[in-house]
Amino acid sequence: MKRTAFFASLSPWGKLFLLLGLIFVFAIAFALAGLVAGMLIYGISLTEISGFINNPNTPQAIAFLKFYQVINQVGIFVLPVLVYSFLVSSSSFEYLSLKRVPKLISLLLGGIVMYSILPFNNYLDELNHQINFPDFLSGLEDWIIFKEEQARELTIIFLKANTISGLLLNIFVVAIVPAIGEELLFRGVLIKLLNSFFKNIHFAVLFSAIIFSAIHIQFYGFFPRMLLGLILGYLFVYTSNIWIPIFAHFVNNASSVLIYYLYSNGSINVSMDEFGTSSNIVYIIGSLLITGWLMMMIYQKEGADRIL
Repeated sequence: MKRTAFFASLSPWGKLFLLLGLIFVFAIAFALAGLVAGMLIYGISLTEISGFINNPNTPQAIAFLKFYQVINQVGIFVLPVLVYSFLVSSSSFEYLSLKRVPKLISLLLGGIVMYSILPFNNYLDELNHQINFPDFLSGLEDWIIFKEEQARELTIIFLKANTISGLLLNIFVVAIVPAIGEELLFRGVLIKLLNSFFKNIHFAVLFSAIIFSAIHIQFYGFFPRMLLGLILGYLFVYTSNIWIPIFAHFVNNASSVLIYYLYSNGSINVSMDEFGTSSNIVYIIGSLLITGWLMMMIYQKEGADRIL
């Protein structure tokens, strides 16, 4: 006997507001819970915890930030999606496309796509950085540059590691948790919701990619992240299996963590920013064409009937 889904009959708008409400409630609850847990674990005051967040310049502060990052990821992405799927579907695993075992060839090709797109995506990143705001928005431009520099500094602080255990912790915080949480929300749920609005899967993938990129609040990385969102979206649509984009997302993030670790410890000479970058237009265009070919291979291996 199947479980009753209490909100299965809600309209698409109703489901959207339900999802947003759950995200809001869990995000606030877990943000507060993370602060309280930090105070108890480290035996410090809320003021000192705030100092950790605003100025993470000690090992203790960095350890707390990583802990707090995981707590917030779970509160914003994972639990709201799980509760939402429980409320709108009689089978959460089926609704989130978690039940079917992924094809090994699709997993491998999805991971390779994250590398094949790099030259084109890095070129797109360069173009994104060349965008200039009009004079009357110079204040906004200065604020965006300042915030992105802050985010970059925080990323470097996060990724610093001198031991294998530190590397594995960074992979868990930066690659595993975000890959699962963000894919469950943006691909597992949002594409379905947007498709119910637009009645067009391609619009659904496009708008989910735009929202995916916008949520990171990094204007000068908006277009390359949106392209990754498109690729991850179509990996989900072509396979109807959330494990494929989760794995591809993990490969993308874990590669950055590993490259930074190897570069900062002198094992390789290519930095995280330079990896996969090329000024050769043949490589750049070839990157896009090869990625398109690999995506078509996945589509053919999975079958056209996999489209939602």
